[in-house]
Amino acid sequence: ELGQDLTAIKMDLSWLMSKLGKDQQKLREKTSVMKGLVDSMIQTVKRIISELRPPVLNDLGITAALEWEVGEFRKRTGITCELVIEPTEVKLDPTRSTAVYRIFQEALTNIARHAQATAVDAKLSAGPDRLELVIRDNGVGITEEQLQSPESFGLIGIRERAIQFGGGAQIMSIVGEGTTVSVEIPLEKSEVHHD
Repeated sequence: ELGQDLTAIKMDLSWLMSKLGKDQQKLREKTSVMKGLVDSMIQTVKRIISELRPPVLNDLGITAALEWEVGEFRKRTGITCELVIEPTEVKLDPTRSTAVYRIFQEALTNIARHAQATAVDAKLSAGPDRLELVIRDNGVGITEEQLQSPESFGLIGIRERAIQFGGGAQIMSIVGEGTTVSVEIPLEKSEVHHD
């Protein structure tokens, strides 16, 4: 809806510009600047929508999206990252798949920013009534103080996303040895497909 409204504003600005006379140069310039701002806003809205639900999730599903994210993480950071998915194909409703993707992405982002890790192992497993995502790194670890800090937005986001589905997240760390993020999310039986 926002995108449509911005497009309508852009069209109205184009119409207004066509009605302005050549002697109204200041108004023409101002209208042109406004049109440029609307174009910029349209691009921002598209980017935000894409970030809220990445196209790879829509096109290929959670399994392929996580595998894609692992590849991107490796390229960006040079950190070895392995992902195991059991069963090999997990299909979730759009809301859960977005939450799982965002949890995974946030865990990898935290590793890249803070862990000084050289390796990451991740596993997504789906049973008949729950999904479990475990991400381990061999980095410097997180102190208890950091784990409890209200400024640890990434960790807070991971917990909140799991809790919204009646699940939970545990973050365990040994300073100097690494961190493990374990997330459990309840599933409806119809959500798990064993392929």
